[in-house]
Amino acid sequence: MSFLQLRTVPGLFIGRRTLVCAETQMLAEGDTRCLCGACHAPLLTVRSREELEHVVVKCGCGAFNQL
Repeated sequence: MSFLQLRTVPGLFIGRRTLVCAETQMLAEGDTRCLCGACHAPLLTVRSREELEHVVVKCGCGAFNQL
């Protein structure tokens, strides 16, 4: 398991990205846990960085995060 710190972005982000709400999941071997750039809370788990290329993740604290 590894951790990936995301960076926060303004609420009015520009580009072709999909907004998803944070959702913690069980970790499998080789998964990466993504952390909020503002409050460092775990947001979601991914198998590869490519899954986050076109995604903005909204944390429960209200911060918007991207890779």
